[in-house]
Amino acid sequence: MEPELSPVPDAVLIGRLRREYILPAQSAAYLDQPGGNLAYAAMSLLLWGGKPGLVSRVNQNYPQEWLEKLEAKGSDIQGIHQSSEAFDDRFFAAYTENLQAHHENPIAHFAERQLPFPQELLGYKPTIPVYCSKTDYRADSIRITDVPSHYLESSAAHIAPIDFVSHKILPSLLKGGLVQTLSMRACNCYMDPIFWEEIRALIADVTAFMMTEAQALKLFQGRSTDLWEISEYLANYGPEYVLTHAKDNTVLIYSRLKRQRWILPAYPTKVVDPTGAMDAFDAGFLINYRKDYDVVQAALCGMVSASFCGEGSGPFFILEGLPELRQARLDVLSQHLMTL
Repeated sequence: MEPELSPVPDAVLIGRLRREYILPAQSAAYLDQPGGNLAYAAMSLLLWGGKPGLVSRVNQNYPQEWLEKLEAKGSDIQGIHQSSEAFDDRFFAAYTENLQAHHENPIAHFAERQLPFPQELLGYKPTIPVYCSKTDYRADSIRITDVPSHYLESSAAHIAPIDFVSHKILPSLLKGGLVQTLSMRACNCYMDPIFWEEIRALIADVTAFMMTEAQALKLFQGRSTDLWEISEYLANYGPEYVLTHAKDNTVLIYSRLKRQRWILPAYPTKVVDPTGAMDAFDAGFLINYRKDYDVVQAALCGMVSASFCGEGSGPFFILEGLPELRQARLDVLSQHLMTL
């Protein structure tokens, strides 16, 4: 009897799984709970009816029940592998009233809020590297062999922030399969002038490249401060679209093929915890872009995913978004879309 073939996921999502310790400004602490950009992206894809195939590396002591919960919600977890080398998978963020994130010195933030300090956070140092290595794999870097063969039969994929080496090797692997639509969100550590010569090859095979305003300005330091000029410059390296999350929470979309520009507003909601919102946006964008290749409609759906994400803590909160509420928010956002 031949083994049963695994179903091909609607989209492949590649990123990090983390143990999160979040202190929102005005809501309950979210401590030693599942998180990471991959988890937020997965729940956003599920929100819109997609079935994601997940690729990541986790520690050997990463809770099995967290992986089982991802699977129970509808994710294919065959691409999640235990790393033989241990790494720090903790993520800490304390938010101020203006949603500014602080990642340093967690003891002080717990003391300031008169909360008991979790022993699991002892010895914590921020896991966000200042610079990526251009050649060396980290313990949690993705290897080509981490991606299950049936994932390469999917037509869409998204690469969340990991590191430079992972982002360098994955696009050619994915596009060498049946992946036609590939999106990728930039890592802070390589959006820097020292990586200027590497960026062209890095994004050449990407359909949609996502970045923040701060990342764009840092990469183009001394070259340009005009976000539209930066978007056009990067798009000419290959991406059909460049999407920039601006400081005012709008999203700027530049289309290389149509030479068009759009500005999308954020949904006017009370943000409790912004952790993972951009990852939720990315997956919401990807799954909806694959439906009819309408970049604006896809980005509006991404904005809706981000709005649900921000209203609570943790990736599973995203699934609270009811279909009627999704449509209502899409209607509101559509009325405030700007075409330039």
